[in-house]
Amino acid sequence: MFGKTIDYRLLRLCAHDRNTEPEELRQLERDLSIESAKARFDKWNRRLDNEIPIDPAMRYLEVGCGMGEMSLALAQRGCRHVTGIDRDPYYIEIAKRCAKKMQLQDKVTFECMNVHDLPNEKEYDIVLSHEVLEHVERPGDFCRRIDGVCKSRVGGRIILAFGPLFHSPFGGHMNKFFRFRIPWIGVLFSEDAIMRLRHEFWQPLDDAEVFEDTREGLNKMKFSEFLRYVEEIGWRTERLIVNPQLKRWPALWRLSNLLLRVPLLRDYLAVSVYAIYR
Repeated sequence: MFGKTIDYRLLRLCAHDRNTEPEELRQLERDLSIESAKARFDKWNRRLDNEIPIDPAMRYLEVGCGMGEMSLALAQRGCRHVTGIDRDPYYIEIAKRCAKKMQLQDKVTFECMNVHDLPNEKEYDIVLSHEVLEHVERPGDFCRRIDGVCKSRVGGRIILAFGPLFHSPFGGHMNKFFRFRIPWIGVLFSEDAIMRLRHEFWQPLDDAEVFEDTREGLNKMKFSEFLRYVEEIGWRTERLIVNPQLKRWPALWRLSNLLLRVPLLRDYLAVSVYAIYR
């Protein structure tokens, strides 16, 4: 906004010195239960009008499964062929322990790998990805890869939920070390200033200089770019719901849908995207 030095000084006034992430990770593991997994899955499904298919005969793949909540919820509902993959071995170990504790290890398998490392012969009826697409390095390649493993004689489906997108009001994913949310922080303020603050107050062991190189990764994909990927791949849209968190406020929800039709505005207003494609 004003250059990296002034931006740093302005944002420094809004930062706090308390890095809570390590304790938050430990708390997440302690809180993970089949009830919490079901609640998170149900929230996702409600935002998609309860259209996520549940079928014991179908083969499910969750890409970027984290601690495995969505995969475990699918298995608990009777899906017998569920695979969850994540590139973080720490998360995969937690997921395996939880599957064993919940006695679901015969229905769900967790593997530490990148989606691009999946063998070509692997095929799935349903491919799910929850809060991942905004973090991958090449989102277009990611979409094409999950399309490649979604093969089904009965009509395969790609089910996505992602956001906040980088150019949206809260797309910087940097809320944890600021005292309050700063809208459009990644768009309005210097990346150098934000990365300097991130290193000083939140991730001192991460020397990343750009959003894409951080430990969790954060691409700058715009909503319009995602729509272009969908068109290029040839997915058929069954559900596309943008900003479903606004449904609780009907007037704001209607206004959001109206403004999202304006090409110059949609990239800066599309916070979260929930979609089902064939």
